Amino acid sequence: MDRRGFLLGATALIAAGCARVPPPEVSGTASATPSAPPLAIGSDGSAAGLLLAELLAGAVAAKGRAAGTGPAGPDWQASLGHGDLAALPGFGTTLWTELSQGREAPAAEDLLPELAGLLEPEVGLLAVPGVDAGLVWLVTEETATAGIASLTRLRGWSKGRRAAVPGPVRSRADGVPGLAAVYGAQFSYDVVEDPVQRASRLVDGRAAAAAFRRTEYLGASGLVALVDPDRLSAPEPGVVLVAGALSDAEPDTVLAMDAVAQAVTTDDLVDLQARVAGGGTPREVAGEWLREQGLAG
Repeated sequence: MDRRGFLLGATALIAAGCARVPPPEVSGTASATPSAPPLAIGSDGSAAGLLLAELLAGAVAAKGRAAGTGPAGPDWQASLGHGDLAALPGFGTTLWTELSQGREAPAAEDLLPELAGLLEPEVGLLAVPGVDAGLVWLVTEETATAGIASLTRLRGWSKGRRAAVPGPVRSRADGVPGLAAVYGAQFSYDVVEDPVQRASRLVDGRAAAAAFRRTEYLGASGLVALVDPDRLSAPEPGVVLVAGALSDAEPDTVLAMDAVAQAVTTDDLVDLQARVAGGGTPREVAGEWLREQGLAG
């Protein structure tokens, strides 16, 4: 099968020849059986990534298949190829940047095919069309009302001011380098990984602007997205990487994952993070969403 083939609506999956082996330590959502050790759904460590993993594990468990979540680890592609991981949700441009030697991601319509071509033959890909993790630059409502409502206004105004960003944005072409090249931004940058803390810096004035994924829960209101007329920040689709061996051995399990991939949206992920911030656990709020969507059995 063509290496560049990828799942869009669970229509095809790259074939795999590696047998799946049981994962070491996975937080399970259902009891394993001797013949079917629990499937491991990996997480990239972000709040949105963890919730996506819990949604996938919960949907699989609702079909009677033992599954649980855990960290993907640095060698996630080998883990998928060998079957240590059954699946790993992520975001297209971020994965492309990690796997490619290129500096500028391809156009939106070419991103997923190119990403599929960068994956090992034993790894397939599900699209998550309702999720966009693209970057957005936010300011306070007061700043926007004062006339800074577009990225085109950053040249000059940004000089001597600070912006808060997550680490990867410092080097991504659509992050800090692009903001300087396209819009002439001259901020000094503070790396703040937690999106709630980034938003807090905006609110209390320690940062004049901040970058966020659209999938991030901010824990703050009254923030305004700067208009991006030159389209520096492209949409970043969600994806689910799948061990190819799983599609051969358990196609119904992959279909259960795809049902989640087709249903979940950016707004859903932000809402689920808000529920976790309100006191729920990722597994609990994922289960609630699956029941709301009719995907819990």
